Amino acid sequence: MKARRDHWPALWLLLILALVAVVRIRLVSLPLERDEGEYAYAGQLMIEGVPPYQLAYNMKMPGIYAAYALIMSVFGQSAAGIHLGFMLVNFGAIVLLYFIGRRFLDRVGAVAACAAYALLSLSPHVFGLNAHATHFVVLAALGGTLLLLRAQENARLAEYFASGALFGVAFLMKQPGGAFAVFGATMIVWAAWRRKPPSWKTEGSRLAIYSAGVAAPIILTGLMLWRAGVWDRFWWWTVTYARAHVAALPWAIGQGRLFGFFKLGYWDVVFWMLALAGLVVLLLRKNEADEKFFFLSLLFFSIGAVVPTFHFTAHYFVLMLPVIALLAARLFAPAASWLAAEPLALARGAAWIFFSLVCAGVAWSHFDVFLLQSPQEAGARMFPNNDFQVYPVIANYMKGRVPSKATLAILGSEPELPFYLDRRSITGYIYMYDLVQDQPFHEKMEGEMMSEVEQGRPDFIVFVNNVFSWLPFHREYFDEIQSWAQKLLDSQYQPYGVVTFSLRKADAMLSSPPNQFYWGPDCFQRVPPGHRFVVIYQRKSSKPQPKSAP
Repeated sequence: MKARRDHWPALWLLLILALVAVVRIRLVSLPLERDEGEYAYAGQLMIEGVPPYQLAYNMKMPGIYAAYALIMSVFGQSAAGIHLGFMLVNFGAIVLLYFIGRRFLDRVGAVAACAAYALLSLSPHVFGLNAHATHFVVLAALGGTLLLLRAQENARLAEYFASGALFGVAFLMKQPGGAFAVFGATMIVWAAWRRKPPSWKTEGSRLAIYSAGVAAPIILTGLMLWRAGVWDRFWWWTVTYARAHVAALPWAIGQGRLFGFFKLGYWDVVFWMLALAGLVVLLLRKNEADEKFFFLSLLFFSIGAVVPTFHFTAHYFVLMLPVIALLAARLFAPAASWLAAEPLALARGAAWIFFSLVCAGVAWSHFDVFLLQSPQEAGARMFPNNDFQVYPVIANYMKGRVPSKATLAILGSEPELPFYLDRRSITGYIYMYDLVQDQPFHEKMEGEMMSEVEQGRPDFIVFVNNVFSWLPFHREYFDEIQSWAQKLLDSQYQPYGVVTFSLRKADAMLSSPPNQFYWGPDCFQRVPPGHRFVVIYQRKSSKPQPKSAP
């Protein structure tokens, strides 16, 4: 009987993973959104031997590109392959959270924290079905945290180094991951201060080894980029331009996004409220200084990973989900202990029954996305008016009709298209956002993009007539690019295909995408300008047009 009780946490954990797998596998072919498209395209280039930043420019760190390359090498270069690999990343984070939770909670509490994290990290509210870099940061940061807690228990220097190395990997996945490396250092300093008498020499050596671990993957990556000849471009994009990008969004806009995140959170926000209550209960308890410091510092640095840019994009909040899940479960631990002596089994389990009802409410609030909608419908629900579902269709049509060495330029921010097509962009500017924002490098970047397109003479130019693919802070910046593009297209290109705007609403339940696709030299005659969502042009000197086709 006791052996059976010892195994039930593992069984519950397996059940949580199985339920997550049901949702993720059902939606495995969810169309890539543009961040995923960027990582997939850069990873695809890496598989082909092209280093990051050589043919695709962005301020993201190279670790996420390498992670995507690894996933695609195992599971295939497709949306389904990427999402299968991502599912394993999510599984890893859930399991690691259980072992971290066991340091501060009983087995029931640790399982509850896993259930909360599984639901929150799956939620459409944080775009949890998409393989964003923040999930990869969380996996590395949780691994580093668990190893650090183990190192502080057994004083093994190798585990201090390994912990630091995982925190370094978290930084390489996305710059905000560096906040968790500072969290780890803070934990070591706290342990030194708490020791009576303080042993600064011992803890100082541990901190030095930990710091060496943090630095090791970062230095190794830098050396690899330098050897590949892309160090200068890497530094310019991830440091020089990244600083300008961070400062580009004022707090006035950021606070609106922040309030909007919680206003539209619905049931998910209940977990955040429980976490706040759990923090208050923890602080009111006597003693437990180490536990209080752990939770307070993890919360502080998790917030620090999200706040600095003021962008408050929904998936940034994934970085806070581990501490939110732990604190939410922590709230119920005292109540469960207090009720443990009750004679009635129902009374003894009342606290966790209530927690389970909250989980059920959160899951039910996303029931249509989790279990009813098709991958295309779920994508349209999460990203209304972006119509990411059209790009696989465009790629499927063109892939068998254009040469494997054909090149393209995308005037818009849709890097998923060259990935789907497995054709290279002639310009490294795979996002247009950077060219139309109010930032000091606007003219330089615009000039470089135009020069790369003109000199590269792409076989196809794709114009995305969608404000979400541009988000121009200054209309005149967009008008400059549009005027330049129109002259180029009129003189050297001819119509190849048109995709119409979608009429789908965010809550629509349609069985197939409502966009219409028209191919051939007369496609413009069949679609009025105001209905053209994606317009594809072919260089006039390229091989003959396809026959007109709906």
